[in-house]
Amino acid sequence: MAICTRLYTGQTLDTLVPSRALLVDMTHQPELWIGMVELRPLKRPASEPAGAFTNIVTWARDKAEFRTKAEIIAAEFEMYSVEIEDEEPVEQRLKNHSIDEKVEDPIERATLNPDAILYGSFHSYMNDDA
Repeated sequence: MAICTRLYTGQTLDTLVPSRALLVDMTHQPELWIGMVELRPLKRPASEPAGAFTNIVTWARDKAEFRTKAEIIAAEFEMYSVEIEDEEPVEQRLKNHSIDEKVEDPIERATLNPDAILYGSFHSYMNDDA
């Protein structure tokens, strides 16, 4: 019904249909992705770490969706993501690299839960070089 209303108000079809790239992304099935995420606290007491690195495992269709989910889990810890590196489907990672045992558990748990956004150990650092 919203489409009919919009058409009636004079909007063209181009304004109603997302870009072709967006349509293609939404037709792909999500895959299990992994990436290294640098997190920093929104508010940092002087005695607390300046930030941390962790692997995040989640279901995504592309890098953009992976990054969005990394931000979701960061917000749960009152943190934000500074940088995300090496984000890729787990299947691709397994073909090109060996997986650390500490990362195998989140991968296994996420495999059974399409809503999962899981993280590994936090490797924190005290100095803020930013």
